[in-house]
Amino acid sequence: MLALLPLLPLDAPAGPYLDSLKANIFNTGQVLLFNDRFEGVQALYDGYIEVYPDDPAGYLFKAAALMGEMADREENLYPESFRSLIDSVERKVERQIDTCSGRTQAWFCLFRGHAKAYRSLWEARFGSFITAVKLGVDARADYTEGLRADSSLYDLYLGLGSYHYWKSARAGLLGFLRLLKNEKVRGISELRLAADSSLISREGARSALAWVWLDAKEYDSVIAAAGELAASYPEGKSFLWPLASAWFLSERYDQALQVYRTLRQRLAVLPGNCYNLIECDYHICRCLEKLRLKDEARQAALAVGEYYDDIPQDVRRRQRKKMVYLLRRARD
Repeated sequence: MLALLPLLPLDAPAGPYLDSLKANIFNTGQVLLFNDRFEGVQALYDGYIEVYPDDPAGYLFKAAALMGEMADREENLYPESFRSLIDSVERKVERQIDTCSGRTQAWFCLFRGHAKAYRSLWEARFGSFITAVKLGVDARADYTEGLRADSSLYDLYLGLGSYHYWKSARAGLLGFLRLLKNEKVRGISELRLAADSSLISREGARSALAWVWLDAKEYDSVIAAAGELAASYPEGKSFLWPLASAWFLSERYDQALQVYRTLRQRLAVLPGNCYNLIECDYHICRCLEKLRLKDEARQAALAVGEYYDDIPQDVRRRQRKKMVYLLRRARD
């Protein structure tokens, strides 16, 4: 449910690095990834790695598919494979970055920065928060280095914009005490630039903006951006989460209910550890209560009993409040 930092293509070719074959593969990968075809993305980039064994992009995009599936399932499914792929990205970059310049060097900085950003996302979800913060700072340095190599590679602003916004949004006491600069506006501006002008990161930037606008309580902007992306990738779930949240938080419960029911229908095919099923059932029940449909709300709450025995202990702990709510409503 949380937003990833995807590297996804829209426009190409451009420059000595991005040729037509790579562009076609990247475009296919975009469609597969945003439609939750995670195995298809992995197979695609296995083939890419065979053709371009020294190109860090193949390892990065395959790692993105693994991280995408782990985020989609709310489960640490592939920690070793994920780390191995990220390690490969960093090794490939280090071996080549000093031998290239200009636009190609900027691409390699982008790949190294994204590798650290993905590792940061993994740490934030499944590992150490302190490590996640450090990796985010390190990724920012790579993006900045990339701009020094070629300031016209606007894809770098996807990483920079995400960093500047979220480090400010999560500053907590440091931000309150003005010990950490508030760069939310800068982050949004950079993400807009990436969405408008980058070569392979426009959809990723639009996705990042949807989550940023949700955090900023700009619900109509979330609905517009996430709604368009969900229509473009109709088999995927990642855009439905901010869309449902925006409808719900703006108190438009009919629309929120429709999206949460769509999510639940898709989740039921592969429930995994049931974390997201609980999330959907909780919000479906809340929507129905807000709409004063008490009997339907009770039926929605009863659904947790169908998979209660399959919920792992760590998920029961993480979703304790929402499970208690559902179980109480089921008894009403």
